[in-house]
Amino acid sequence: MNSNEKKIIEKAEKIISNMKGTLKVEKLSNKEILDLIDIESKIDINIVPIINEGMKECFRQDVTFVIFKKGYFRRPPSPTLILVGHNGEIIGHEIFTDEERDEYKNDDNAFLLSEDFVIFKDKNQYNNRYLSEKSFVLPPVAFPELENIEGIKKVVSSSPSTHSDEYLKKNYGYDPKDRSIASILVSISLEKTD
Repeated sequence: MNSNEKKIIEKAEKIISNMKGTLKVEKLSNKEILDLIDIESKIDINIVPIINEGMKECFRQDVTFVIFKKGYFRRPPSPTLILVGHNGEIIGHEIFTDEERDEYKNDDNAFLLSEDFVIFKDKNQYNNRYLSEKSFVLPPVAFPELENIEGIKKVVSSSPSTHSDEYLKKNYGYDPKDRSIASILVSISLEKTD
């Protein structure tokens, strides 16, 4: 890694560190990445599988950071959890705001599975009737704060599963069961220079 690439990585880390709600930012080691891949591959949920597409995409990039954050960290720009049918159609997704929740409460096509998750009845009715035909997906999510930095060609973020979140918290000195702290992954690919 050359000095210019190191400066870009340091700049990205500083931007994240200065975001409201950030407690700590660390660059993941290769061992930690392999441990997380192992943890995610062993997630066995009998009812509906969980697939962490976002983490897979993060680990395709050059550098991955873990951010430990409090609840007042900014909301993600898109859902971090979606429910998909066997054909890849989105059946439901996470909701973030009271406005969204109220909108879905008044929508005959929407069913609030919880206060922060909506399922669309028309998407669930025909092609995706059985639990075995569904999966929860943690998708890749944009991280706009790093998108316009010179030298960075791609940015992606992801939520780790609960097991991976607990592993990361323990690794970095946080109580793994502390729900007031969450972790997210942010990865960047650098433009190649000579």
